Amino acid sequence: MDNQTPHLNLPLPNPGNSLAEDVLRIRDAFTALDQKMASLDALLSSDDLNLDTVQELVAAFKRARSDIDAAAAQFVDRKNAVDAQLLTLTALAGAGL
Repeated sequence: MDNQTPHLNLPLPNPGNSLAEDVLRIRDAFTALDQKMASLDALLSSDDLNLDTVQELVAAFKRARSDIDAAAAQFVDRKNAVDAQLLTLTALAGAGL
């Protein structure tokens, strides 16, 4: 049987396979994992401008999100104050003042 993992499509052993076949499949899976890890290690140890740019963009988005959240909170506070003033004005107008 030719079973594979869902994400990396690594070959999986199967009880219906011969041991000789599964040994090769396991060897291929380990080789593929080793290559993936080597690629990740290279990426993590690189001083790639593009990676730095992506990290800077993520940081900028996080700061912007924080600023937007703070502005939204200020907006809600200001809206509540205006609503309170409107209630006071409505009560005064209803009292004939």
